[in-house]
Amino acid sequence: MSKNENLLIYGKNPVKEALNKGNCIEILVSYDFSDTNLISLIEEKGVPVKRYKPSDLANICKSINHQGIAAYLKPFCYASLEEIITHTKKKEHPLILMLDGIEDPQNFGAIIRSCDAFSVDGIIIKKNNQVDVNATVIKTSAGAANYVKICKVTNLNNTINELKKNGFWIVSTDGNAETSYNEIKYNMPTVVVIGSEGFGVSPLIIANSDFVVRIPMLGHVNSLNASVAAGIILSHIRNF
Repeated sequence: MSKNENLLIYGKNPVKEALNKGNCIEILVSYDFSDTNLISLIEEKGVPVKRYKPSDLANICKSINHQGIAAYLKPFCYASLEEIITHTKKKEHPLILMLDGIEDPQNFGAIIRSCDAFSVDGIIIKKNNQVDVNATVIKTSAGAANYVKICKVTNLNNTINELKKNGFWIVSTDGNAETSYNEIKYNMPTVVVIGSEGFGVSPLIIANSDFVVRIPMLGHVNSLNASVAAGIILSHIRNF
């Protein structure tokens, strides 16, 4: 299997999570790496290892914060929409997050981490104008990308229509909405839509939504980072 620098992660925790999920195709360690637990895990999984000077490993990782270990990963395995819908059938209050054009990999990674923390049943992204699950996303997610089902679709509006046929209600976020996010009862199959950093949720998706909500703000700025907004709403829904 060929190696792709876009699927190179580094740091003990991300590599450990990837090893446990069987996603590593090669491990890179510095000559002075001495974490016996990780070394044992690498041996247990039978993943090939190459050793480097710390400075050479830093050049490969493009960071000095590699903690002496890195890994090349298998290509990320996306779920199908059908798989996510089937996964939600047994849930009392299934929850899906849809992302409308998140292009910042660190934002995406942080969102995945929140989705794992608040037991989101799946993330839906579009194939174009959206960052893929790459090494930065996986590292920022702190390994959560290994546990959250993520689906790529061609058209979000068509996907919304399919989700509605399966009983889901669509809740989009918009800073100009009249309804606050905490005024809705989420005791229903719910899809929360978070928009892009620059443009928000597209007008077509807003028009196709059952609810449009905002997060009230009391400060001087009128918008929140997409990952922060997602975390606030998901936490409220799961603690409702």
